[in-house]
Amino acid sequence: MHFTSERRLDDGVLERRFTLGDIPGILWTPASASASEPAPLILLGHPGGLDKMYPRLAGRARCSAADGFAAATIELPGSGDRPR
Repeated sequence: MHFTSERRLDDGVLERRFTLGDIPGILWTPASASASEPAPLILLGHPGGLDKMYPRLAGRARCSAADGFAAATIELPGSGDRPR
């Protein structure tokens, strides 16, 4: 996994875009998460490209982070920047 960008959102959630091989994705972690106190992970599914679905995904991820969960999503095969 290679992180390509990182930003802290106004509610303290850390949003990091990544690639895993040639698969792009986004990981959101709550402000309370650390190496010594990892957060349980929720995998977010979506019907289309990450950029198109970003507002909905980010909203769900931020709600999950408020409850102490990390959230991640990956690009579906053949959509967005992911090859088939």
